[in-house]
Amino acid sequence: MQGARRVEALVQKICNRLTSSPVAITHESFVVLRSGHGDDWGPMAGASATAKGFADLRGLGRMWMSAQAAQEEEKEVLTGGVEVQRLYKQLIETLGKKRMPEASKLPYLLKSCASPADVKLAFDATERLRDLKAVQGQQKANFNRRMVQLMVEACIQSGDAHSALKTLWKKNPYGFTPAVYQAHLLLKHAREKKDLKLMLQVLKTMVTNDVRPVPATADIILRTCKEAGDMELLLQLAKELHINGVQFDETLFDIIISCAANSGDVKEVHEVQKWRERRGLNHTVPSAIALAKASVLEGNPKEAAQVIFDNCTDLEKRARYLSLMIQVWPLQLSAKLDESSKEKFLEELKEKLLVMADTLHELGSALPLNANEQFAKGKQGHSKAA
Repeated sequence: MQGARRVEALVQKICNRLTSSPVAITHESFVVLRSGHGDDWGPMAGASATAKGFADLRGLGRMWMSAQAAQEEEKEVLTGGVEVQRLYKQLIETLGKKRMPEASKLPYLLKSCASPADVKLAFDATERLRDLKAVQGQQKANFNRRMVQLMVEACIQSGDAHSALKTLWKKNPYGFTPAVYQAHLLLKHAREKKDLKLMLQVLKTMVTNDVRPVPATADIILRTCKEAGDMELLLQLAKELHINGVQFDETLFDIIISCAANSGDVKEVHEVQKWRERRGLNHTVPSAIALAKASVLEGNPKEAAQVIFDNCTDLEKRARYLSLMIQVWPLQLSAKLDESSKEKFLEELKEKLLVMADTLHELGSALPLNANEQFAKGKQGHSKAA
């Protein structure tokens, strides 16, 4: 039940991000989504819980894709920029005569796209070219990676990145093979724009069309969440990716465990540390500091000091992280508290951190600053290391 509720909450969150107003997903409707799409997800299936979370997302994705397909079926007059219209007309005339256009024509059209209207023409031309190749027996395989890249780049440069999701459709009329390559092009664009909505749509479209996330996918997705400031979504997606067998490298583990600690989620810190231990990873400065923060919140500041002393051997890095722990971390934790409880919380936290500082001093590892004077004196928006 806990796993189902977690996935249900994630699906609700994604729905809310994909629409201008929140969508109510009842328990009954969630059961319908799950019951219809419980199939395994390729190589990621294994243990009983494996792929379950993404299977739920796949059901939601299919509903969204059906709506998109219905919109695409609406006939409209295709218009575009002057240059794209000229190229499009030349292509259509050549195809109308059952002849193959010059190999450079379609790539040039894609590179010339500058608006969503241009993108529509490009997709139409691509579909017509594929159809003719299929009729003449020349379509032995889908378009190559270079053509897919040009289409995705055409959508992005035209301000219509969402249309590039069509290249990920498993059954698409354009001759594109859904692959993680074009998904990463879109995810990198979403990261650059800090566009969580696009990021979630790409992930959902991948899952719907059996495009398996890989470690690089997780890296882009979770860093996008971090840079956009959505730690809750970061932790939720990290858990789903981990459950489905996507591997994290040591640096990404540091980001996840640090975000959990900075959010005050002690349970999540310990869970991520278990993931690290199963991978046989030794402590890094970020992971040790994260565990120390969890110990402080659990009321064990002396234990926190010992964790730092035993595992933070990089003195320069340790000094930087400890400074942030004293100056910035209290601000991160108290930001979500109301004024009536903030003062008491900060007083208690300061007392614990001072005990930790004294214990470190006794162990022969003094803090690089006066913890009493510098407590909560940092700038919350300038913490990249923590």
